[in-house]
Amino acid sequence: MECDSEFRALASRNLFVQNLEEQGYLIDFVGGYFLIYGLPYLNERGELVYGDWASPVDLSAEGVLAPPSDHQAWFRGERPHDQNGRQLRLGGGANRINVGEGFETNYSFSYKLLDAAGRARPYASFEEKVQTYLDTITGPALAAFPDTTPLRAIEVKAAEQGTPLRFPDTLSSRYHMNDLSRLLEGKRVAIIGLGGTGSYILDFIARTHLAEIALFDDDKVHMHTIFRFPGFIPGVIGMLKVDALFKQYANWHSNITPVPERVTEANIERLRDFDFVFLAIDHGPSRIFLADWLSTSGIPFVDCGMGLNRAPVGLNGVVRVTGVDRAAYEATARTVFLPGGDPEGGEYRRQGQIAELNALNAALAVVRFKQHFAIYDRLDEAASIILETSSSELDRPNVVP
Repeated sequence: MECDSEFRALASRNLFVQNLEEQGYLIDFVGGYFLIYGLPYLNERGELVYGDWASPVDLSAEGVLAPPSDHQAWFRGERPHDQNGRQLRLGGGANRINVGEGFETNYSFSYKLLDAAGRARPYASFEEKVQTYLDTITGPALAAFPDTTPLRAIEVKAAEQGTPLRFPDTLSSRYHMNDLSRLLEGKRVAIIGLGGTGSYILDFIARTHLAEIALFDDDKVHMHTIFRFPGFIPGVIGMLKVDALFKQYANWHSNITPVPERVTEANIERLRDFDFVFLAIDHGPSRIFLADWLSTSGIPFVDCGMGLNRAPVGLNGVVRVTGVDRAAYEATARTVFLPGGDPEGGEYRRQGQIAELNALNAALAVVRFKQHFAIYDRLDEAASIILETSSSELDRPNVVP
C-alpha cells in the first residue's frame, strides 16, 4: 500500500501524520496526494460500506504540511449518506481522477467551514481539513454501527504479521525486538487453572505471537473471582471461567481455546502436543501429578504458588514459581518449592482480594517461560524462585546441576 520513501519522508516531518499512523489509520502519500483507506460510511440504503479518501497537499520546501489552499478532496466509493438516507452535504459531484496506480476516484468533495459571520473560511491547517472530513464521512456509520472502526491498518497490518495476534506488534518493532518476540511463533501453550494467577498469565501472554493458548478450568466465575481477574469483564458472574476469559482475550488473540475441564489422568493426553504448560492450581496432589507427567513427557512447565498469612503488622505474602524440566521436578517435588499437600488456615483460603500478588506470581511465571524460549537472559539454573513480601527478598534454592 504505502510508497515507503514518500510516506516515510512525510511522516518524519509531520507529527500529525505520525499520530494518524500510530492510531491505526491506513494511510499513504502518493504523487502529492494524502490517502486514507477504509473509512466506514453509510450508502443510500443505510448499509455499512468502506471508501478511500484523497486530498492534495501543500508542502513547504522542508516537506512540512502547509494549510491547504482549497477545500477539495476526492473519494473512491459511493456517495456517503446519513442515518436518514440523506446525502451528506459534502459538495462536489461525480469526478473520476487517477490518484495513483489502481486508485481511481468516483467523487470530488468541496466541504467548506464557516466563520462566525457565516462566510466560508479556509482550513487553518491540513490537520483540520483531514479531521473535518473524517468526522463528517464516518460519523453516521460509527453511530449506526458502534462496532465498526476507521482504523483499518490494525486489521491489515495484524494480518500481514502472520500470527494470531489481532494487533500489529508495533511495540516490538519500535524497540527493535522483533527477532525476540518472534521466538514464540508456532508455539502452543496451555494454562491449567484460571483463577487470579492463571488469568493474569493469560493477560500477559495473550499479547504475544503464540500459535495457540488453551485454557483448562471447569470452575465458574464467582463474586470473589472478579476481584482477582485483570481489569473488569462485565456480566460474567456465573459463567465458566474459561468462557469469560475467552470473551475478553479473544479481542487480543484469535486462537484462544477454552476447555471447560479439570485436567486429570483421564484427559491428560490432551497436553501431549503443547510446547509449554502453566500450572496455576491450588490442589497439591494434582500439582504433583501434573508436574510429574509433564516433566516425564519432556513438556516444559512452570508451577505457580502463593500464600498469604497474618504478620505482626498486616499480611505477609509469598509467591513462588517452579520449573521447567524433569531435573527441576526431582529437586523440588513434595517440598515447599513444589508442595504436594494443601495449605491450611491461610488468608488466601478466606478469599482475600489480592490481585497484586496474583499479578506478581504470574509475572514471575511468564518471565521464567520467556527465559525458556531465550527471550530473557538467564544466568542460573535455579529450579524455584520464591519472593516474600515482608522482606522483599528472592530465594533461589535447589539449583539444578
